[in-house]
Amino acid sequence: MKSKNIYSLPIEIKNEVIAISDVRVHYGIVKHALDFPLKKNISILSTQLGKVIRVEDDATKGGDDEKYVAPEYQNNIVIKHANDEYTESIHLDYKSALVKEGDFVKKGQPIAKGVGMVGYTTELHLHFVVFRLVDNEYNFESIPITWEKGLVIEKQKNQFFLQLKFKKLIDK
Repeated sequence: MKSKNIYSLPIEIKNEVIAISDVRVHYGIVKHALDFPLKKNISILSTQLGKVIRVEDDATKGGDDEKYVAPEYQNNIVIKHANDEYTESIHLDYKSALVKEGDFVKKGQPIAKGVGMVGYTTELHLHFVVFRLVDNEYNFESIPITWEKGLVIEKQKNQFFLQLKFKKLIDK
């Protein structure tokens, strides 16, 4: 079931934005997650109106060791939206949060200063997921995202990943 809410991108579009869903890491309950390769200091945005329910930005370490999957290495922001849907932005840089728990955010509002080499990662990127709460071992599952109109999405598949190119539709 796709998201009932309509979401904007978690970063600003200049010309085009690339996101990747890699089946080697995005499977099971996070199969609909997307990774946005980014440089440092690119603002992370709220993708929909909502209430901030979790902010973690104290972690400083990360890398290609599975120990970095543990919660103490995950800098993230979770926002609750209408229709019992949630978004989570992960791999945020140390002390980069611009919001706190309990804040209400608007679509497009900056929520973090950028990403860092924090958590289980080998490169700078934003791990973004829309999810709902369910009765399973982890208490959540990702759902396919309904994107706002005006985004053109080109998909390119290979054996391991789906690459999406997002562009804004230009009115003429």
